[in-house]
Amino acid sequence: MKTTSNLLSLVILAGGMGSRYNGQKQIDPIGPNGESLMEYAIFDAMEVGIMHFVFIINQQFENETRKYFQKIIELKGGSAEFVLQTTYTSVPRNYFDDIIDRKKPWGTAHALLVAKNHLLNNFIVINADDFYSKNSFQKAVTLNSEGKIAANQYGIVTYLLENTLSDNGSVSRGICKIEKGILYDVVERTNIFRYEDKIIFEDENISGVIDNNTSVSMNFWILNPSIFRFLEDKFDLFMKSYANDQKKEFFLPQVINQLIQENKVEVSASISTDQWFGMTYPGDKDLVKEEIYSKIKQGSYPKKLWY
Repeated sequence: MKTTSNLLSLVILAGGMGSRYNGQKQIDPIGPNGESLMEYAIFDAMEVGIMHFVFIINQQFENETRKYFQKIIELKGGSAEFVLQTTYTSVPRNYFDDIIDRKKPWGTAHALLVAKNHLLNNFIVINADDFYSKNSFQKAVTLNSEGKIAANQYGIVTYLLENTLSDNGSVSRGICKIEKGILYDVVERTNIFRYEDKIIFEDENISGVIDNNTSVSMNFWILNPSIFRFLEDKFDLFMKSYANDQKKEFFLPQVINQLIQENKVEVSASISTDQWFGMTYPGDKDLVKEEIYSKIKQGSYPKKLWY
């Protein structure tokens, strides 16, 4: 494992169950040679010098798949680690009886927590089923090289809301309040969609219009290992309240926002104007394929990523 302080690792959250997608979207073939979407993130990360990768996976992530990712990363001189997220991982034993019937993972903050012992230097966190662009990784490297990622000092690359919608259904996005390059607030909106020429959100007790150019979180964080002591404390509080809840999840944006409001951390923000795309619904797959093929034609990626 590379542990030099000025190097970044990449944590890929690949343990979600994909309930809306109806399948293992993390490894669904997208590229012309069967490449999955997260392989393009790995490629982009390597292009800006990131060579240590930590995959948070579920039990459906087969050994052959692990071997494949390890092979392509080691082929380029990098290293890969795989951490299994289960409903019992990193959960205190006194809660085991309460969670015996739980089927779904505990969410993105828990996914990161299980990787605690694999990360000694600053790192980026991304979703496996999102396309972020090489430019976003470069922004993360810049924040890190400027010394803005340190103990209790984190970073985020945000996107413009109009660049993150799906044609196949509503989306959830963290609405960000940013002032002078600092993130001050993240409010999760779980039902955002385009209606005529406006972008609308409709949550349980509130609805409204959101400006197209609103900055939103797509779970692209740049963090320091100091996050883990916060995650442990917050997860303990979470379990005390929700251990018996079969659906409640422990989300990373919510935890970081709590820390911001408690004045425990500062988060530097860098705004990307790139087009995001991802695999939320089955109908998204064809569009994602078209986007990737278009980028190959433009020369952004080779037709064969690895061989």
